[in-house]
Amino acid sequence: MKQETIKLKDGSIVIGDTFDKNDFEILREIFKEWLIMNKKLKSLGGRGLNVPDVFSEALFCLAFNAVRTNGTAYSYDCVIRDTGEGVQVKSASIPNDCTSFGSTSTWDLLYFADFAPNGKVDGLVKFYKIEDDDVYNLVLNAKKGETFKDQQAQGRRPRFSIQSAIIRSKRLLPIKTINIITGEGL
Repeated sequence: MKQETIKLKDGSIVIGDTFDKNDFEILREIFKEWLIMNKKLKSLGGRGLNVPDVFSEALFCLAFNAVRTNGTAYSYDCVIRDTGEGVQVKSASIPNDCTSFGSTSTWDLLYFADFAPNGKVDGLVKFYKIEDDDVYNLVLNAKKGETFKDQQAQGRRPRFSIQSAIIRSKRLLPIKTINIITGEGL
């Protein structure tokens, strides 16, 4: 991993982390260790750990020619090198996620990384591009008619399942699939 200076769409400059094939090998090792740890946790009656943020964000950077901001650029997790667009990467390793967003959370692009596209974690990761309107106009409280945007305006942290509310309901197709075990798709 190296650091790189990158310009955002608004012209501001941030320093971020870049990843290469050597880093992918480290990610593969982490993936195997994460699977082992989750198996041990479950054997004790616990639940598995979700995907570590650096893992999903580094994988996104490798797949989409991006730089990880590491907290230096608003609520952006990554920045696309070619366009300067700020990206939020959400992920889950279970079939029914509960994804939360900050009350001031913003993005130019939103992606979801599904680490269990076949109902279990098996090394495949499918990336979905999520459209802004599908999020901001999503009704989260039907009784009050509150949308995602409404809850943010109230200073609340909107929470919902991206998989069921958007990906499955809109029958979205992944824009990229990666096999962590073989490296296929990178």
